[in-house]
Amino acid sequence: MAKTKNRNVYRGLVAWMLVLLALAALACAGYVYTKNYLASREKENAEEVQRVNAERIAEYNAAVAELTSQNAPKAEATWPEPAASGWDVTDLSMFGIGSGNQVRVTRNQMLQGGLLLINRWHGMPADLTDDMMVSINRYSRQDDDKTNDLPTKDASSTLQPVAVEALMKMYQDGRAEGLELDYVVIENGYRTMEEQSTLWNEQLNKLASSYSGDALTERVRKSVAYPGTSDYQAGLSVSMYTNKSGDKDFNNTPMHETAQGHWIYNNAWRYGFVFRFPVEGFPYAESVDKSYKTGINLNLKVYRYVGVANAAAMHTLDLCLEEYIEYLMLHPHIAVYEDGALRYEIYRIEGGYYDTDVTIPFGAKSYSVSADNVGGIVVAIAY
Repeated sequence: MAKTKNRNVYRGLVAWMLVLLALAALACAGYVYTKNYLASREKENAEEVQRVNAERIAEYNAAVAELTSQNAPKAEATWPEPAASGWDVTDLSMFGIGSGNQVRVTRNQMLQGGLLLINRWHGMPADLTDDMMVSINRYSRQDDDKTNDLPTKDASSTLQPVAVEALMKMYQDGRAEGLELDYVVIENGYRTMEEQSTLWNEQLNKLASSYSGDALTERVRKSVAYPGTSDYQAGLSVSMYTNKSGDKDFNNTPMHETAQGHWIYNNAWRYGFVFRFPVEGFPYAESVDKSYKTGINLNLKVYRYVGVANAAAMHTLDLCLEEYIEYLMLHPHIAVYEDGALRYEIYRIEGGYYDTDVTIPFGAKSYSVSADNVGGIVVAIAY
């Protein structure tokens, strides 16, 4: 019995050893399999990471290349070709301003640059003051050159100096061509706030018996600008009329039907002036109505100084002052050509409320800088 019992124990131990060996073998096989599987997955993951990184690097390099191309200097790019003959305006908004000198322009200088917009929607700046104006009569007669003298209805009429100087040059050249411009009289110039208020109140009192409230205000606006919104208050506009003592026929002829008036209308832009308020059929039958922009629907013989460069652009594009400023907002860098030759370069930047540094390209003969009263500075360069 003892021998049989020992043999059973021995067989049990052997069986357990075999089980343990089998388990060990399975464990080894599982370890090897797991190790190989993990190695395979690690390799696959590494390859996936490399692929994704390569794609991202390629995308990054493409984005950098595109940005570099967009920000590349424009010096090598070619400006648009202008018309070979006549006056032409080209859009340079995709091109930066060339290298040049940085010039500090004061707010006061910008108010007197010529392009200040004052209308029913844009009021007169508080820092545009009466002492910026000069007497048209005295200023034009301060030297011995009588061809510079400007005939005025009222000896007290004033304007900004830049506008008087431009008028003097225009009258001088017209006289040199044989035109009797002494018979074209300057009637209105700068209006003080007090003068504009007096005109407003007179018209208000005149119509108060027929209108009231907002209806009264709108009715008065049809003939008189509300104080602070009259273009005359920029000190850059004049109205004119023709008068020749003893010549009834001449005096009764509408100004723009006279030789003098026709010459002024066609040449004023060369001296920096534009016809301020074109309406349908006035001053000529083909005149295009701009009252929807200017807010003025009256037959007013008003010429407004905007500067020679801006006047050339406005004349070429057939734009009134309001339209021109809107145009510069959309096209902030333009060039004006005559017969294919660059005459003026004009650009607009935001600002105009404080003293500002502006770029004047090398090679410029002269320049003007103006606040436009709608949040911008317009720099006009002559070549």
